[in-house]
Amino acid sequence: MANWYFNLPLWLSTSMVLVACVGLGLGGHVAARAVLRRVAPQQETELAVTLMVVTAPIIGIMLAFSAVQVWEEYRQADQAVSAEAAATSELYRDLTAYGPDSRPARQALIAYVRSVVNDEWPRLAIERDRSPKTGAALVRLYEAIAAIEPATPRQTVIYGEAYKKLDEMVEHRRARLLAATSALPTIFWLVVLIGSAIIVGYAVVFPATPANQLLIAGLAVSIGLIFVFILDVQDPYTGQVAVSPSEMQGLLPLFEQLDAR
Repeated sequence: MANWYFNLPLWLSTSMVLVACVGLGLGGHVAARAVLRRVAPQQETELAVTLMVVTAPIIGIMLAFSAVQVWEEYRQADQAVSAEAAATSELYRDLTAYGPDSRPARQALIAYVRSVVNDEWPRLAIERDRSPKTGAALVRLYEAIAAIEPATPRQTVIYGEAYKKLDEMVEHRRARLLAATSALPTIFWLVVLIGSAIIVGYAVVFPATPANQLLIAGLAVSIGLIFVFILDVQDPYTGQVAVSPSEMQGLLPLFEQLDAR
């Protein structure tokens, strides 16, 4: 999906999709009736209804399954961000408790968090890929923590816990990055778009009465709403409903408070 779509306000992008669906549904119905120029026989109407009953559940199941899938992936991305922020916070607390010798590592951690917010998050939204700058910041963080040499049993215990939190942070970061690359395959859109058009197309045999047009519009809106949901949720870091970096941003004031103490 083009970035211009995700840059639109949610109400506008939703309205565009619904208007397009209703326009195609009603426009196709009116055009078909103008071409046919006759009232469909009873058997044709019954056949169209029968085919709709067979086809609609198949396409509906595909749409419902896909909507559930993208929602689960969205939730996993949100949970990965929360878990990464929690592990990062605990890592900084451990480094603070370690003592002054951990100051270079704390500075490296601050630089990493800033890079996640300022470099990696925009890249995830636009290119759906990790930031090389953030990756380099993570390497420097590992080097800074590896350079620490515990001198007492207390420092040894804290250092071991800090390294565990660092590994957890990297694990959650990987989950966050994997969520950015998840997307429905092109074949899905091909199947559901053609299938939805066929479902609406079966309605061309119905007379162009206000009641029938209202039913066709309602069917088009129902399908369009599912499309809107899938479009807006399938990219967890893009659009108006994207996962926010606020939890990572909130770590920086917390780090300042810990340093002040």
